[in-house]
Amino acid sequence: MQFIREMRITREMRNAVLVAMTTIAATAACDDPLQLPEASRENVVDTVTLYALHGTSVTLPSGYDLPTSSATRTDVSGFDFAFDITANGRAAVYPAGALGLPRSSGIFLTQQPFDSIKSAPSSGYVDSLSLAVDADVVFIVRSRAILTGCEFTGQLPRYGKFRVLAVDPVQRSMTMETLVNRNCGYRSLTPGTPTA
Repeated sequence: MQFIREMRITREMRNAVLVAMTTIAATAACDDPLQLPEASRENVVDTVTLYALHGTSVTLPSGYDLPTSSATRTDVSGFDFAFDITANGRAAVYPAGALGLPRSSGIFLTQQPFDSIKSAPSSGYVDSLSLAVDADVVFIVRSRAILTGCEFTGQLPRYGKFRVLAVDPVQRSMTMETLVNRNCGYRSLTPGTPTA
């Protein structure tokens, strides 16, 4: 009988441990639903200039690639959005879908000041329409999901915030203040190394 009683206690203890482990896992999942690994890349505020898709040299960068946090040519590498000035002089940014490419990146126009944005929204991104921009316009970008640098998590997007500093219609360029989180899946948009 003593042996049977000890077995019951052991089963009860095992069940209690399982319940505790499930609770801990569920709590962690609520705080970090993607179970992201610890961030290793620091978020840094930078400045970048893009040149219009039309009316400038093809060798100048018209697109921006979030995974590399850099301006890029749209004819030779991947990009998440591009800049152009339309025939009627309107400056605009274009997610890939607005240029007839797969709709995998998106742009979220916001009224919040650049410095007050702490985290990227999880939804509401425009993926197939251009958005008009001018000085002081702020927008958030969700990149296409990509495996590079995300080997432990699978394909996840990157997020970044952008503030237009100036549009130069003569040079057909746009200069922006940027902060991109280069850690896979992290939505934090503050300087420094983010936490999950």
